[in-house]
Amino acid sequence: MTDLKLMMVTPYFYPKMGGVEKYVYEICSRLVDHYSVEVSVVCTNWDAHDNTYREETLGGISVYRLPYLLKVSSTPVHPGWTAMLRDLIRRIQPDVVNGHIPVPQIADGAVRAAHKEKVPYILTYHNDLTGYNPAVRALSRLYYLTEWNRTQELSRLIIATSEYYAQTSPYLSPHLDKIRIVSPGVDIEKYRMLQTDHIRRTFGLGDEKIILFVGQLNRESQHKGLEDLITAISHVNRSFDARLVVVGKGDYLEHYRRHAEREGVDKYVIFAGYVADEEIVHYFCGSDVMVLPSYNRAEGFGMVLIEAQACGTPVIGTTMGGIRAAVRDHETGLLVPPREPKKIAGAIQEILQDSSCSEQMGLSGYRWVREKFSWQKSTSDFFSVACEGAGR
Repeated sequence: MTDLKLMMVTPYFYPKMGGVEKYVYEICSRLVDHYSVEVSVVCTNWDAHDNTYREETLGGISVYRLPYLLKVSSTPVHPGWTAMLRDLIRRIQPDVVNGHIPVPQIADGAVRAAHKEKVPYILTYHNDLTGYNPAVRALSRLYYLTEWNRTQELSRLIIATSEYYAQTSPYLSPHLDKIRIVSPGVDIEKYRMLQTDHIRRTFGLGDEKIILFVGQLNRESQHKGLEDLITAISHVNRSFDARLVVVGKGDYLEHYRRHAEREGVDKYVIFAGYVADEEIVHYFCGSDVMVLPSYNRAEGFGMVLIEAQACGTPVIGTTMGGIRAAVRDHETGLLVPPREPKKIAGAIQEILQDSSCSEQMGLSGYRWVREKFSWQKSTSDFFSVACEGAGR
């Protein structure tokens, strides 16, 4: 018997997989498998060549893909979405609708459609809108001056990924009374400690220290700080023979290659490209340290940090965005100020030079993630919030 009918509205969905898409997919899959929830996902199309209305079923999840009219940066836009969403709400008849931001527009249309159809709405707020250039930053500010106030007002509850992020966000902190926390998770059966030389065999490495970066290499993802990390390698290699392995793909790849050449470290940086999900565990386990030096609040959490810790690998993050919730400073890794390559390098050197401390950090992270960040826990937390939002 179905306990709950949920409509999830997200800008993109599987097989397009970034942090938000993975969060939605992992929770939806477990809601279907373990909670008898009837889940419908409404999303937009990623590729322009297949930009039509489509319906499909993926692993028991009903997926409705809406066409977009245009894209502003990575944000799809269509003035008719609110009407389309009203039609889908009438057809699906969900008990509750859950929309996802940071990509605006479709979640804002969803809350207005749900309100008109008298269906409770829960907003999941992954991070503040920032923008990677002046034009996108101006559009982000305009969003908060216009759409945001009505969107949060119509939302019965707001999900944030950590208490820290909610308390420090200028847009969430005034509404803490309706904030609920559902953190991202890790597949703890898959992400585990392994002995592996996969990276060394793949790239013909010997005894070099391996520093890992995992993230999208798109222009919109500059905030992840890869440029600062590449600069830091020139300082690290004064003390260690190290290689930076960069996992990811995107339209800014050549920019990072040129930056490595300018810094004189191109022979120490390996661009591994896209790595399949089933293979990435070997990258986490085969690295000496994993680094995510994000420099603004577009980093709402840093899922790769908890994935690396689940594999027993010490991590380095910055004090920016939601990363403080994903790393226990000097216990499971180190935190440094953003946009300071020398301090990033110093943290890397600190971990590389003390193997016993590094090993203890890795073990602490392994235990901590299993206690706090399994997808089972995330799904249980979400189910409780969905039932509360639906008035169950």
